[in-house]
Amino acid sequence: MSVQKELSAIGLIRASTASIRSHRYLLREFVLKDIKGRFIGSMGGNLWVILNPLATIITYWFIFSIVLRVTVSQAESGTDNFTIYFLTGFFPWFMFAESLSRSAVSLIENAQLITKVVFPVELIPASVVFSSFIINGIGMVCFLLCLIGFGYFHFIWIGLLYLIAAQILFTWGISNLLASLCVFVRDIKELLVIILMVWFYFTPIVYPVSLLPKAFQKLMVINPMWDFINLYRQVLLQQMFDLGLATGIGIMSLATYAMGTWFFMRSKNAVGDVL
Repeated sequence: MSVQKELSAIGLIRASTASIRSHRYLLREFVLKDIKGRFIGSMGGNLWVILNPLATIITYWFIFSIVLRVTVSQAESGTDNFTIYFLTGFFPWFMFAESLSRSAVSLIENAQLITKVVFPVELIPASVVFSSFIINGIGMVCFLLCLIGFGYFHFIWIGLLYLIAAQILFTWGISNLLASLCVFVRDIKELLVIILMVWFYFTPIVYPVSLLPKAFQKLMVINPMWDFINLYRQVLLQQMFDLGLATGIGIMSLATYAMGTWFFMRSKNAVGDVL
């Protein structure tokens, strides 16, 4: 019986992957529609994709470098510039958090489409994740150009391709879980706001992990986003690529994607009835 259930779970995950692959052109249209819809009616149009992250970089540079003049340890962080230290964790976090926030309500917001048109529902949270990573990824590129200007570029940056792919997979799995759960329990979207706020401050983004008491530092093993942020900083600021950490991130991302996708595929037949 357990083997049959395992095969059924694997079958559902394969079915989702096959559906995404066979409907990749429809997925691309969903992604483009979502990106264009973010700035529809605005005079700046897609220019805001660049202006927003530039404003973020300048604002935090002014706060941390001019007003507060915060510094971090070069030996620990790979830089003594707190603005660079902070933004190296902030941009990956923002890609993750926005994807979850928007995908959680993606099925509810597309209720009319889901109930009137027959198509693979799993395309909706997937398109939200990809569009969020594309839009905020442009901000990440702007930041990387700033890092190049400060002389941080290194060939080890090629590891970012693996790291971003793993983060997309990890985020996608949680997004699938949240999107389906939120249809049945609407309070999740409100709870998610609190969870993301606590999660953000629990992750060493605005402070070095060395500032935490030893007991709290050990708790970082249960925070998957710390693994991502840690590796981003290693690659971008310390010219390192920890293979052990990268392998752990890859396994965790695959497991998260598998579990989230399995839950979504198991519950998607009931989504239309509830919506």
